[in-house]
Amino acid sequence: MRRHLPIIPCLALALAATALRAEEPAVTRDFKLRTGYGLVTKDKLRPSSLSLGFNFAYRIPAGKVGLEVGYFYKAGDQYIEPVHGLAPAPLSPVNLDRSGDSRRNTIEGLALRLSFERKFDEDWSWQAGLMVGGTQFKHEYVGDMQGQDWTAANPDSWRDTYSGTPVSGGVKVSPYAGVIYRVGDHSSIELNILLLNYSALDYLHRPGTATSYALDTDPYSDPTVGRISPHNAFPGDTLTKSNRVIPHVEFGYTFHF
Repeated sequence: MRRHLPIIPCLALALAATALRAEEPAVTRDFKLRTGYGLVTKDKLRPSSLSLGFNFAYRIPAGKVGLEVGYFYKAGDQYIEPVHGLAPAPLSPVNLDRSGDSRRNTIEGLALRLSFERKFDEDWSWQAGLMVGGTQFKHEYVGDMQGQDWTAANPDSWRDTYSGTPVSGGVKVSPYAGVIYRVGDHSSIELNILLLNYSALDYLHRPGTATSYALDTDPYSDPTVGRISPHNAFPGDTLTKSNRVIPHVEFGYTFHF
């Protein structure tokens, strides 16, 4: 009997070592793909959004902390900006039929997500985190406006041409929270509420306010057309910035590897 007694403490030590190994922190790697839908639409952007990223999570006694490196994208549709204001006297009034201003806005950029995850049970868990970046706002515009009777014989004729692609970047922080359901050993799904934080831009053109107007001296130009300004020569034009926080519902699928 005594010869078998040392086996008991050896088994106890082995079980204790196994338990300690199970509690040790571990690093997990995931690929996440998400689609979102904005509960409010602003700035001519589409409600939908897309994001993807590689997540590295570190297991701690309280749960898991994660760092995700990825990309966020939210597209916008092309739209026509209405004419704002009247041409100053004595210039001819704006010819609305021959004036146009085409625009498009987008949000995109590299994003970092910092998260904390904790389990409800074996399959369900909740998470909360911050998306840092990914919200560079690009505002594209091309405009061509002219007054009525745009001819060389009209001394009050005028034509404006302008274009630009200003961007608003900076480090914006967008908080999010949601739940995760583990489908199997290699995949899970998640549902989040993301408060998308960005700064929108809007260009305002004041028709007929160029620094100068003159007839085109190009020998190949039409000699009957009226006076035109240099491109983008409008010191009175403005670019306004507006801060936005737009709630989005995100549905995501995660591959664990």
